[in-house]
Amino acid sequence: MIRALLIRRFWLLGSNITSSVVLSFLFPMIIFIFINLSFRRVLVNAVYDIDFDTWIYPSMVMLVSVLSIIPSIFRDLFDLRIHKKVLTYLSLTPYSKSFLISSFLFVSLIEGIIMALVSLLLYSFIIPYPFTLIETLSFFFYLSIMIIFLGNIFITLSILSDKSATFFISIFIIVFFILFGSGLVISLDFFPLSINNILSIVPIAMIVSAMQSYLFSGFINWTITLIPILFSSVLLIINSILLRNKLRQ
Repeated sequence: MIRALLIRRFWLLGSNITSSVVLSFLFPMIIFIFINLSFRRVLVNAVYDIDFDTWIYPSMVMLVSVLSIIPSIFRDLFDLRIHKKVLTYLSLTPYSKSFLISSFLFVSLIEGIIMALVSLLLYSFIIPYPFTLIETLSFFFYLSIMIIFLGNIFITLSILSDKSATFFISIFIIVFFILFGSGLVISLDFFPLSINNILSIVPIAMIVSAMQSYLFSGFINWTITLIPILFSSVLLIINSILLRNKLRQ
């Protein structure tokens, strides 16, 4: 199943090779222009004595990676489902529904990591790379947690939504939260304490906080690292049940 999905992805990439290559380079540059250049004058978290480029570097890569997985999940689990081009085939497969969901997540993870590597390569020509090899591996660890968690969220929306407007409005709200409410671009310390306390318990913000804690101070916060992993496992089970119900319909 995973091999088939990967082959399909490469086939789609090869069928649109020019546009895919252009977007792969253009998308990270757009993120750089609208995130790095526009927020350069925004103060970063005072807890970490770092410059803005170091603060925003992993955030830009994570944004590119996370946003890049939306089109494939939308196509496979929303667009093809709405047009009745995928559920019949999925219902005939001998695999469990949890394995199907895991397969979609794994392929999305591969796509996200590839886009992260492309953006790292591009940004290294613009901004000096600030992290060591160990820190880079740790970043990809937290990036993987983020992709799997948000991939589960996007899959949930794709299965539950029956109208394009509902799906895209939900995606917009999530992306808006990632940009401004997760600490990825603007530190949560800028919010009032009550809102800060609420935002900090959201799994997306936990992943970002755990990543920044290790990259900028070397401290591994296992609590806020393991909670999003647990949430992802629960979401995978929920998505398996939702997919099974859809197939029965």
